[in-house]
Amino acid sequence: MLPSWYNEYKQKIEDSMKNYLDNYFLENKNEVLSDFKESIYYSVAWGKRIRSILALEFYLLFSNKTLVDLDLESKDEIHDIIKFCIALEFLHSYSLVHDDLPAMDNDDYRRWELTTWKKYGEANWVLVWDLLNSLAFEILSELKDQIVWLKLIKRFGNSVWLYGMIWWQILDLYYEKNNKDLTLEKLIEVHNKKTWALIEFSVFGWILLSGFKWSLEKYLDFWKKIWLAFQVKDDLLDVEWTKEETWKSVWWEKKWFVYFIWIEKTKNYLNELIDICLDTIKILKSQKLEFLVSYIRDRKK
Repeated sequence: MLPSWYNEYKQKIEDSMKNYLDNYFLENKNEVLSDFKESIYYSVAWGKRIRSILALEFYLLFSNKTLVDLDLESKDEIHDIIKFCIALEFLHSYSLVHDDLPAMDNDDYRRWELTTWKKYGEANWVLVWDLLNSLAFEILSELKDQIVWLKLIKRFGNSVWLYGMIWWQILDLYYEKNNKDLTLEKLIEVHNKKTWALIEFSVFGWILLSGFKWSLEKYLDFWKKIWLAFQVKDDLLDVEWTKEETWKSVWWEKKWFVYFIWIEKTKNYLNELIDICLDTIKILKSQKLEFLVSYIRDRKK
């Protein structure tokens, strides 16, 4: 069972996402848009929100604030860190919608439900993909500190374009066709690039917003390892669990860690990564962060 604070953070982020979309679509009530609106809400639903919850907790720690303080400070407006979390979740959802397409990973299921392209068709998928990408940039442009949002938008763009998410997808597709060229070292590189785009943006965002720029390199390394651990855990789940348990389609692929080092060594590697992450954050004395790191290792979906 997830702790109450996790559910509180998650609910705060999800309520803010819904309210943002509600207000966005309020300007256009044309019935022709009804199916498209439904597909947008559908595409951003049901996530674990681990990226944004981690970013939010780091921000609160480094700014010496609480979740209540965010409401008190912003009054009727969305606080900048919450805007950042919304943009992060929209970008993450955009990447999942992209990955699931037949030309990419060809997934029929995610989070126990049909993937966006499977439920609403490939044409609608393209429009959902376009809007989530655009909305993420729009939300960042609404941050109060213009210097911060200009820096974040540049990083945001870098995380999506050729040397970010697009690059790792190119690598992923290449090794699917040329799997004889894939080694364990190259697999780690692909996974690092696959997760690095959102990682760097996530860390850069909460550090800029909390004012602790000096922490960048140290916590970039932490986030790099924690999301590599997340991917390793995903590989294990796909081998050891069913579609009903993991919320998504499962199958055996050469690009998994278990293909190269088998299940037990993969588990050992996962534990090593988690131990490094726990050691990095112990100075912060945050039980919430320690839970989040351990949860990535212990999760069942």
